[in-house]
Amino acid sequence: MAKHFNDQVVIVTGGGRGIGRAVAMEFAAQGAHLVLAGRRMDALETTARECRQSGAKADIVSCDVARDEDLHELVRYALTISGRIDILVNNAGVVSGGRLDEIPGEDIGRMVGVNIWAPIRLSQIVLPHMREVKGGTIVNLSSVAGRVGLPFYATYCASKFAMRGFSEALRREVARDGIHVTAVYPGPTATDLMENVETDGLPMSIATAQQVSQAIVRGVRWKQNEVFIGIGESIMSRWNDILPWTVDFGMDVMREQMHTAVHKQRTH
Repeated sequence: MAKHFNDQVVIVTGGGRGIGRAVAMEFAAQGAHLVLAGRRMDALETTARECRQSGAKADIVSCDVARDEDLHELVRYALTISGRIDILVNNAGVVSGGRLDEIPGEDIGRMVGVNIWAPIRLSQIVLPHMREVKGGTIVNLSSVAGRVGLPFYATYCASKFAMRGFSEALRREVARDGIHVTAVYPGPTATDLMENVETDGLPMSIATAQQVSQAIVRGVRWKQNEVFIGIGESIMSRWNDILPWTVDFGMDVMREQMHTAVHKQRTH
């Protein structure tokens, strides 16, 4: 099988678990050199070891993406070991839900820092190096919650809607520099964030992390502007753009179920 990303350097934030781990493994299978960033070194090392078992190179960097100095160190490290950065996957994210007036202020601050500030700032640090070689790809993990407002996830939706606008604007800004920007919109995904959430009755299927990662790598290869993981997510997003009042009705029907799901997510 052809290795479409042979020796390309790929930074993945939040690379130790969930979608980040799956993305790293998928790029590794395509011959990429992975630079995995995150706070849990044990999880990063496990992912790196799995990447190496497929014949790929993989390095790990301790990084809290909400800290500016950590982001600079991540980019310095990647350039030191490889001299280039071909693909940046802004995957790290946090989620917190509940009634808006009950969400702790520190949770909102952390979500803004990790979900909005970090991908913008890391992209800003990486861009000059991509411009220098007139090439590269930035992948931003948004969510279906960045296309459709979900009750009890107002702050999380705000952060993911921000990624939609950021990705679209940046893509148009850097297109002439030979740099592409891809926004990814997963729906519910079977990761540790979802393990305690009741999903029966939701209008979207539960994707695996591998399905998400395969769609991401395919989207990078074909320079897609937007990547939706399932048909349901795509239809729901477009429907919300065209006939939002019908989605309002559906969300109202599911309101109590979603409130229960948020409670379980916060208490386990």
